[in-house]
Amino acid sequence: MKREAFLAGVRAALAGGQIPDAPATDPGPLLPDLPAVDKIVRFTESLKAIDGHVHVGDPLRILDEIVERYGPGPFLSWDSDRLPVSGVIERLERAGCSPVDAIVSASADVRRAHQMAYMDVHLGLTGAEAAFAESGSIVVRSGPGRPRMASAIPLIHIALLQTDRIFRSPMHWIMDSRADLASGANVIYITGPSRTADIEQQLTLGVHGPKELHVILI
Repeated sequence: MKREAFLAGVRAALAGGQIPDAPATDPGPLLPDLPAVDKIVRFTESLKAIDGHVHVGDPLRILDEIVERYGPGPFLSWDSDRLPVSGVIERLERAGCSPVDAIVSASADVRRAHQMAYMDVHLGLTGAEAAFAESGSIVVRSGPGRPRMASAIPLIHIALLQTDRIFRSPMHWIMDSRADLASGANVIYITGPSRTADIEQQLTLGVHGPKELHVILI
């Protein structure tokens, strides 16, 4: 079709088109009409279905078990006052894990050496802003004391999640007064471990981020 004929057809369609009338009143936010479920159970099932791990119990004991399973190593973490459980950073250190500074130097040479050290980061410890029962996703909000790289760089990501922060869906969370989306520099939805597949549909975990995701419910 020639350009002139195509544009003529567009003009004709626009001339005769009508925009449907908008409702007289704002219908407000539309929440999904979902049946009632146990959100903790549904979240656990959803996360396990995408190769994530859910833990319930004493978070300090669970940390010990994770380190025992995968071995100690360097770790990145949110600041202690940004985590919903006290004593977790000290617990990792007592288990033989060494903290890595998340602050990157402005000096190019120092920054390059510092960033190369991130290749060896074994564990990442963060909180979680929210979680969604339907998908098993967690929400991580970055900001002061909450470095993004703690959930993106390590081989194993450990997230501490308060059970009252589990919502049925993203819209249910957005409508909650505690969401406050504008207060964070970055809001990330994490759905299971990092994964990718090649043209032969061979799934590989951990290519672009953590290979393991452990959520400790508190």
